[in-house]
Amino acid sequence: MLIVGKQILITFIIFFLISSFGIGQVVWIYLDSKKREDKWGILWAILAMTPIFLPMLLPLPLIVYLLVTRAFSIKCPNCKMKISSEFSSCPNCGWKLKEKCKSCGSPLKNEWKYCPYCNNKIEVE
Repeated sequence: MLIVGKQILITFIIFFLISSFGIGQVVWIYLDSKKREDKWGILWAILAMTPIFLPMLLPLPLIVYLLVTRAFSIKCPNCKMKISSEFSSCPNCGWKLKEKCKSCGSPLKNEWKYCPYCNNKIEVE
């Protein structure tokens, strides 16, 4: 009889931890998306609810959320607005993010020695 009681207790503790992590994940994703001013915050929270019903998928929505929201954007160092990593200047404050090639006008990365678009040698100012 004592063994059955321990099994029930362990099962309850595991269920409680999985449920707590699932609910905490939903709340954190929703609050983080609101803080980042993401217009899809409600949809991210709904996506994060699926592991509550399928516990084997528990970390998946969090991983997907972090990869999608952090991979393709950066913050402007001047005004902290979320912008595309492709931009050469901030559309909000005009801060210069990347240099432009003097020959073709394409945005350049700091570590490049030659422009990959026109093969012009980049001169450091």
